[in-house]
Amino acid sequence: MRALAIAFFYAIGTGAGGIGGPLLFGVLISTGSRGNVAIGYAIGAAFMLFAAAVEVRFGVAAEGKPLEAVSRPLSFID
Repeated sequence: MRALAIAFFYAIGTGAGGIGGPLLFGVLISTGSRGNVAIGYAIGAAFMLFAAAVEVRFGVAAEGKPLEAVSRPLSFID
């Protein structure tokens, strides 16, 4: 279940970034304005900083730990 969720969201994110990124960059380049391209990069950087803040707030320290130590298996019964 976890692997399927990871694969699904990775595929969606890769597809959206692989299609949307070059399209947006092409639109910004076609304006002929360095300022528009710089604003596009600044907006992208702001999104990355926001994502980092979300990870710092809600992220789980899972490095080097087995999945069972991070979260109970879905098949666990109380």
